[in-house]
Amino acid sequence: MNKVAILAIIGASFCASGARAAAVSLKGNATETLEASDNYFLSNAPSGATVKSLTAGTLDVLALTPSTSYLLDTNYSYYKYFGPGAADAGITWGTPASATFTINHATKLDLFNIAASWTRTDAQTAQFAQSGVATAHGSIDTFAVNGGVTHDLGRIDSITWTAQASKVSFTDPNQFPSVDVTTTAAWKHDVTPTTTLNNLVSFDWFSEDDPAQSQRLFWKFMTGLDSKLSPRLTFTGHVGIGFVNSYQTAGAQSIIPPGPPGIAPFQPQVGAANSILADATLTYQLFKTTKVSLTAAQAVTPTIFGQLQKSDTIGLNLTHDINQRSNLSLSAQFALLPAAQSNSAFSGQNGQSGDSDFFSATVKYGYRVRRECRTNLSYTYRARDDESGI
Repeated sequence: MNKVAILAIIGASFCASGARAAAVSLKGNATETLEASDNYFLSNAPSGATVKSLTAGTLDVLALTPSTSYLLDTNYSYYKYFGPGAADAGITWGTPASATFTINHATKLDLFNIAASWTRTDAQTAQFAQSGVATAHGSIDTFAVNGGVTHDLGRIDSITWTAQASKVSFTDPNQFPSVDVTTTAAWKHDVTPTTTLNNLVSFDWFSEDDPAQSQRLFWKFMTGLDSKLSPRLTFTGHVGIGFVNSYQTAGAQSIIPPGPPGIAPFQPQVGAANSILADATLTYQLFKTTKVSLTAAQAVTPTIFGQLQKSDTIGLNLTHDINQRSNLSLSAQFALLPAAQSNSAFSGQNGQSGDSDFFSATVKYGYRVRRECRTNLSYTYRARDDESGI
């Protein structure tokens, strides 16, 4: 099955210049975005054209001392769907919002940071961004705390440790709340003035409050290089392996409700799985005002519903500054989301039964009207080819 959507976006933003009083600064901006599409949600049989209006505003408060910074970052928005295609939306309006408070403290050899955040997102929008499928309903509330420290071992070595704990809840009664704890240790070594070796190990524990009490352990080991190969060419690449163990402590998988079409609650296959992980980015400065980047990756990432989604992606990005006021960008990405295998602890795209191909391409023109006012116009083509039946 093939689903195609054409999307035109017109956006404008207004940013107030920072106003400083002693060591405190305020910065705010307002954005209005209009999107129009013939098949906004990539449905098999769209009800018609859809127009989406998104009004958003942010307010940042930054306080500085000689060694410490305090930042409060807030965002509030309102969106609404119009037109015949609005019938395909789970809900026709919503109010995504977020607030994050961060403290950074620096000493001669160490950098400490701690943060607490709350985020409310639209489940359908988040699901669509991850997989090209838009069948979710309601909103998602995420509460998180995180912290970390970076310590310089010398001029060419540093180590970093970070940890985060989050709790996710859904307004959709067919989805279950979950808790996730992640910790990462990394070591960075400067091999040469232009090349840095990066190594990391991360551990992720996920637990869902469903009748089966599903849990997951996910280990990831990565190593890679950041290198400036020439004055115009840079390379970033990593390779590693991921391991997952999934299990159910209550043994009640059979009584878990099926949920809405296309959305399976977190039901991992009991057992273990592993996968090679890799990513690479080549960036070339064609001209003083033109840059092109090529990216490729094989990744395993958590979805908003708890599954581990495996994907193979390749992308191309081109940016060009026309003059001081205007710029043009082109981007394209192709993603392959393999189907879930019966003997694998990795889930596919929300438990799909077949592979899914997702392609998108965008051309965007941006123009700065004034220092505090910017606008842009973009055209996007999206297509999904899958066997999920939705």
